[in-house]
Amino acid sequence: MKKVFSLMMAALLVLGSVLMFGACAETKPTITIIQFGSHGSLNNCYDGVIAGLEEGGITLSDYNVVHVDSNFDPTTAQSQAQTAVNSGSRVIIAIATPTAVAAASAADGDIPVVFCAITDQSVMENYENVTGSSDIPNFAKQLEVVTGFMGRSDLKIGVLYSSEESSSPIQVTRLKEAASAYTGMEIRDSVVTDINTIDTKVNALISEGVDCFINLLDNTVVGKLESNILPLTDEAGIPVFGSEIEQVKVGCAASASIEYVNVGKQAGLAAAQLLLGQKANASDIPVAVITDPNNYYNSEVCARLGLTVPSDLEATDVAGEE
Repeated sequence: MKKVFSLMMAALLVLGSVLMFGACAETKPTITIIQFGSHGSLNNCYDGVIAGLEEGGITLSDYNVVHVDSNFDPTTAQSQAQTAVNSGSRVIIAIATPTAVAAASAADGDIPVVFCAITDQSVMENYENVTGSSDIPNFAKQLEVVTGFMGRSDLKIGVLYSSEESSSPIQVTRLKEAASAYTGMEIRDSVVTDINTIDTKVNALISEGVDCFINLLDNTVVGKLESNILPLTDEAGIPVFGSEIEQVKVGCAASASIEYVNVGKQAGLAAAQLLLGQKANASDIPVAVITDPNNYYNSEVCARLGLTVPSDLEATDVAGEE
């Protein structure tokens, strides 16, 4: 009887080992993608990340790809980053500055972090094992678009930016530097500390007599473009010039736009090198800088606001392409 019992136990141990091995064999490594929020350019970044991973040689079905959205909340991003670390993600891809900082802080150099769409990459200099793609707006080109569509350069331009976006004050400074080349141009900037006050800030700038608005690469503000900004500016008959193509599709007049699918693709390609072991450390991969824009306009919006497409400006109409 003891011999039979021993044989049964041995068989169970063997069976347990086989099942355990099978479970381990089926466990897929995790790729975590943390997106700060959902709007056109960040969604394009995500699409580009996926394309870059595949182009870089990653078979996505071999991985557990976790995609989370922080809903423009830095605290949520921090929690999501810590979860990614605790779950043993092989790489964390962070779309936008707040998520990149959260991911790099949580990873503490132990897990590679690939950031995407950070305008001021200097915010990542104190972190180890990081790389990614940086989007640098060309404000000189943007003001060429604005002055061309507005038909003059002595403009009072309203700009909103969030205190949660570390790169936004730098963008405001660069925009003002570019505006100094135009006689009579004035930038009226207003900081948003709470997304619930965006309406108030927009109305205040309208009351100050701004001729138009320019969007920065500020995710918090752009995330409220359709719901809180365009309804007010449209009612006042004031154009908004976007910072990328998707904003023009949904109601901005025009933009000198960086291609955000490409921004995401560069991050995806970098992550692929790390996952395939082609690079041991993220810091060994140079940051990809995307800065050259293409011009886009929305003919329906321009007609409604009385704007004429400049004859000397090469631009593509994206009306009706939502």
